Amino acid sequence: MADTEQTDKPGKKDRTTSKKKRTARKIAGFVVLGALVVVLGAGAWAAKTGIEMYRQTDLSKLAQEPPMPLRIYDVNKELITELTNSRMEYVPYSVFPKVLTNAIVAVEDSRFYEHDGIDYKGLSRALFTNVKNGEVVQGGSTITQQLAKVKLFSSEQTLERKINEAVAALKIENNYGKEQILELYLNYIYYGRGAWGIERASQIYFGKRTQELTLAEAALLAGLPKSPNAYSPLNNPDKAKERRDLVLGMMASQGKITAEERDLAQNEPIKLTENSASNKYPTYVDYVIQETLDKTKMSEQEILSSGLEIYTNLDPKVQDAAEAVYRDKKNFPGDKGGLQSSVVVLDAKTGAVKGLVGSRSETKEFRAFNYATQLQRQPGSTIKPVVVYTPALLAGFKPGDLINDVETEFAGGYKPNNYGHRFHGWVTMEEALAQSFNVPAVAMMKEVGVEKALAFGRKAGLPLEDDDRVYGLALGGMKYGTSPLVMAQAYTMYANGGSLAHAYAVTQVKDRNGNVILEQQTKTERVIDADTAYTMSEMLQKVITEGSGRNARLNRAVAGKTGTTQLPDVAEFRTSSGGVIDGSKDAWFVGYTPELVTAVWVGYPVTNREHYLTTGGDKLPAAIFQKIMSQALKGQPVTAFKAPRGYRLAGGKIQRINGENGKAYAAVDSGERRSGSRTRTEDSTAGETPATPPPSPPPSQTPADGTDTAPGGKETPAAGTGSPPPKDGTGSVKPPVAAPEGTERPSGEATPPPSPGVKPPKGETAPTASAQPTSKPPAPAKQEEGGAAGSGVSASRQSPVPSSSPAGEGAAVGN
Repeated sequence: MADTEQTDKPGKKDRTTSKKKRTARKIAGFVVLGALVVVLGAGAWAAKTGIEMYRQTDLSKLAQEPPMPLRIYDVNKELITELTNSRMEYVPYSVFPKVLTNAIVAVEDSRFYEHDGIDYKGLSRALFTNVKNGEVVQGGSTITQQLAKVKLFSSEQTLERKINEAVAALKIENNYGKEQILELYLNYIYYGRGAWGIERASQIYFGKRTQELTLAEAALLAGLPKSPNAYSPLNNPDKAKERRDLVLGMMASQGKITAEERDLAQNEPIKLTENSASNKYPTYVDYVIQETLDKTKMSEQEILSSGLEIYTNLDPKVQDAAEAVYRDKKNFPGDKGGLQSSVVVLDAKTGAVKGLVGSRSETKEFRAFNYATQLQRQPGSTIKPVVVYTPALLAGFKPGDLINDVETEFAGGYKPNNYGHRFHGWVTMEEALAQSFNVPAVAMMKEVGVEKALAFGRKAGLPLEDDDRVYGLALGGMKYGTSPLVMAQAYTMYANGGSLAHAYAVTQVKDRNGNVILEQQTKTERVIDADTAYTMSEMLQKVITEGSGRNARLNRAVAGKTGTTQLPDVAEFRTSSGGVIDGSKDAWFVGYTPELVTAVWVGYPVTNREHYLTTGGDKLPAAIFQKIMSQALKGQPVTAFKAPRGYRLAGGKIQRINGENGKAYAAVDSGERRSGSRTRTEDSTAGETPATPPPSPPPSQTPADGTDTAPGGKETPAAGTGSPPPKDGTGSVKPPVAAPEGTERPSGEATPPPSPGVKPPKGETAPTASAQPTSKPPAPAKQEEGGAAGSGVSASRQSPVPSSSPAGEGAAVGN
């Protein structure tokens, strides 16, 4: 029995264990079966989805007609430049040299001829190669996938796009041969410098056709698509050579060239074409594209790839004169590194942009910041004619009216200053403008009224804000500032008999079929009467002949105004004694002849202790103006500003501004006044010969040699000034409003900063003592008027240039 019992127990255990194992196997079987069902189901779903994605992938874009180039023409209808889809010019596979196709395949997709669109082995190989080289030298995407990305999809980095790209690559491989794929890829990939496609890249970098590329040149171009800017031979020649040599090494390791060929090519220096840095007139072309964007509402891609023809106002003689001056570094002495400048030249009667240089940068990036059109800097005393003296003439004041240039405390305790802390007593309005005295400008704006000054400035196209309603506006103190293009446009009213000529560069745009889609004509707008315009020109000519603008003299009639903005009174710019260092932030000159209006700006993109100007508007900008205009007008007949028919300078009693007491000229200054300075008598009346008659056409203004310095005072910014607070019962003074810091100053002189600006008292009015201008006959001349409709420069703010300085720094100071 005992033996029997011992035998039965193990058998029970075996049966129990066997039963458990069978149960476990069944469960495992169900799990595996379930997993297989899930996997197969997911696989079936994935296969179905993939097939559907494959079916829906549209390859029609690959068969579209290649983009056509944009062509831009000058005023003579001569071709300036040609840009294509993204600057692409299509060429067939048959012209590709073998070294080019070998180079691009070696670096981008070494198994290109083996895979069907997706290279699974290549993914792991790229990972290994990148780790070995310590940087990403190969990508996992095949050439076919990259073509799909460029032509069929957006550049967004999402998983969905990568999947679509892979599916599209498979479909492309099933519909196109390898040579066709390479042809499309090399024609549509981006190589930097605005060049899409191998043909354009060959021309931009090497000045030759694709079929003429050498092994070293082909390797360099093959290395660019990975990062065109980082490996640009123009911006980073050392990195470009490293990348080129890497491509050559990969070609050798893959057996596409011999070791000897590799070594010879690696030792070959990079020789770029002289025209590779830019087109002939890059910054003018940039503005043409921007104006076309603004007027047509087309996208940049459409403009560059639709086969448009754009006709412009560019005058090669004017543009070449400006380009030559800006290429010569000797014209920009004192450059501490990175000194910038820009110039705009307009037709005085039509506003046509005849010349424009928007940067001094040696390598002009496509559509980089344009200092001629996008700048926002305070214009210094170049604004005085527009917001002070023209409104004063319109209000009935006369060039011979007297303004007391004495230390004056206006509303809010503000005391504007003059250059050298010197004041000149009673001076005529025209002398105050010619010598760029500051206190008279502020005092005159107070008399006329800031509201009227602001309104007229806006009428003249200046981008003035409500916050500019301060006396500092008299010296260029603007919240945001302005550009040379806007300032040149404003001055056309003086050269054009009182009609503002709106600036425009583009005259006509045609599509690829010759249909006109944009046409612009001259647009002028009457803003002042012809007599006032001529009187201002007479006054502004004295700036050149007797005042702060003598470095702008030509052998013909010239009128204009200098401008300088002082460094801000902050710790960075203070000397050990507490004063502001001898320097400037911005320097301007805006001038004109009967034919052309030109505005010049000079300054640093970022003004700091290491980068500031040691010159003012009376020197460098005026000299640049003189050099450009002397060449632009070479061979042109010498003409004078013509008085309007029946022009008579206003007579009447001489008015006194900023104080009724005192001699006509301060005794302390009498010995220093120029013998040629004149003033009207107190009792001159309408119809009498004024003491300062309209001058006959000015004598030859010998071009300055750049060494003489204009006499007289220079402006100090008034960041908002006013008369003393009114007494009880006359109203209240508005609370102080901060105005731009700093002052406009002449080259080589420091000027103390102004006090915080204050808005003028409410309800101020212009004086009523003046009579309407009456006539006094000079030589009659036919009034010149402007033409018909067109486009103009908007007074809206431009994109600001990068600056580390606080907003509103460097208020007008003037010279």
